[in-house]
Amino acid sequence: MTATVSTLDPAAKARRLAADDLQRQCAHWQAAASAFLDAEEFAPASAWAELESQTGLPLRQRLGAAVDDLVGLGGRTRTLAQGAARSPTDLVRASRAVQVLRRRYTQVETTLDFFGDAVSSRTSPGLRSTMRLLDGLADASMRPVLVAARQPVPPSLTYVKPGMGASILRAGIRLWSPGTINPVAAIKIVRHNLYRPTSLFHETGHQVAHLTGWTPSVRTAMAAALADDPALQRMWSPWASEIAADAYAFLHTGFASVSALYDVVGDTRTVLRWPVGDPHPIGWLRTRLGCAFCRAAYGAGPWDRLEAAMLAEHPIDRAEPQLQPLLARSSARMPQLAPAILAAHVPGLGGREMRTVIDPRRVSPAALGEFERAAGSSAWTSPHWRRTEGIRLVALAGLREAELPGSAPEWITRARRWMTGAAA
Repeated sequence: MTATVSTLDPAAKARRLAADDLQRQCAHWQAAASAFLDAEEFAPASAWAELESQTGLPLRQRLGAAVDDLVGLGGRTRTLAQGAARSPTDLVRASRAVQVLRRRYTQVETTLDFFGDAVSSRTSPGLRSTMRLLDGLADASMRPVLVAARQPVPPSLTYVKPGMGASILRAGIRLWSPGTINPVAAIKIVRHNLYRPTSLFHETGHQVAHLTGWTPSVRTAMAAALADDPALQRMWSPWASEIAADAYAFLHTGFASVSALYDVVGDTRTVLRWPVGDPHPIGWLRTRLGCAFCRAAYGAGPWDRLEAAMLAEHPIDRAEPQLQPLLARSSARMPQLAPAILAAHVPGLGGREMRTVIDPRRVSPAALGEFERAAGSSAWTSPHWRRTEGIRLVALAGLREAELPGSAPEWITRARRWMTGAAA
């Protein structure tokens, strides 16, 4: 007959009480984990259904595997908890297992919450149409390069959030739950830039640069352009990843990417600041580099006015005194830096330049003007153009908004209408 707690010696009684509580804790975490078996716990079925199959299916499968592993861990932990009273060793083993279970629960919950929140951000028909379009544009921006590099093209999941800057959770990285690899490129688009999404191509640039090995080449190209100024080399080298992504956005959308970027980085409090450890270039230099990309590819143009406006609004003498010489010397090197970055070879492309696959001349003001004339008003209403020239339509709308301030509201409205499908 099994002894009751009251008949056990003090040590055994203490183990029994602790073992009973471990079983209780285990039951709690098991029940909580079992709720994750229903994907609607984090996002409604209608939201999951909105995802393209190539995105939603692998994502659901990967998340489901993480939940199955968690539930399995719960079962094994429960078995240990049931035998925890047998000996001090069994009690310690079971106690540790319960702690592992609760930590794993939190990790899986964080993963599911992130993707559930992303999927659920598609809250209205117009927004769902826009996000599906952005998923497609993300794919279109990565596919030519990754196919040429013989790399798989990851599915894209865009989602909308408040804030100033976009971000990416790259496909292929480990997620919060152990053993779970992210199967999609999850790209945050901030609400204020939802209908001017040039930042989308900055984020896909991070994914492409990682898969093709482009960032180290950009760093090497910058170092060579700054070879006689070690202080500038040290300054610019940590920015290589963000600069590569900026260059990728420029190759896709031209001047539109530069003007949109300035709206993000042009805060008086930060545009001339160099925070320690920040991988992003100083906003003032980042904007000047974007304008230099435009000059390197197209010559003179509206970017010259944007740069002059920035210099008038944020003169260099407002920077910290010790930073001003670095800013001045960096500015003088823009004619060498910009072409060097655009010409950086891509290991994944056999040493070719990125612009041999993504030609920036397709989004020059002249080329966009010719496209606008050829397509006529149907450019903004035709499903054909929406499907085949979406990236250039982003570039065109952004260019017109930037170069024609008086009609900017009309261009913003036009971009919103074609992206939501309202103009179709």
